[in-house]
Amino acid sequence: MSEPELEIRHSVFIRASREKVWAAFTTPLGLDAWWGTSGSEIDLRPGGKLTLRWRGWGAERDINTDRDGVVIEVMPPQRFVFQWGDETEPTTPVEFDLEERDGGTLLRVREHGFALTAEGRKSFGGHSLGWGEVATLLKFYVEHGVRY
Repeated sequence: MSEPELEIRHSVFIRASREKVWAAFTTPLGLDAWWGTSGSEIDLRPGGKLTLRWRGWGAERDINTDRDGVVIEVMPPQRFVFQWGDETEPTTPVEFDLEERDGGTLLRVREHGFALTAEGRKSFGGHSLGWGEVATLLKFYVEHGVRY
């Protein structure tokens, strides 16, 4: 019997329209306000490049890195999918689905496709924690204007 796929799923309810939530993670200005910090880029079309940049990020302000991805799917304002990875991690897709709800938007985040290896499991663990933090940061930014 084969091992099940490693999959991350997070959901967060955000008291704002889908359009407002959408703009927060599909525009450079939106991304840099709450997640990246300096000069993130996004070409919002399938095949387009996504670059997230962090400078002085994290609790100790010691994270300085870039992370590149490729846009896979764009369906404003309901679905956005990109794929990312680097030489140390296999490429994995990240899916954002936005569902309009009474009083706001339910955002679902899913990342999957992690290698069933020690490195893949390590990446899965780190990303699992990270997506929980991302959901919280996005919620506080969209609802209250709290910038990172």
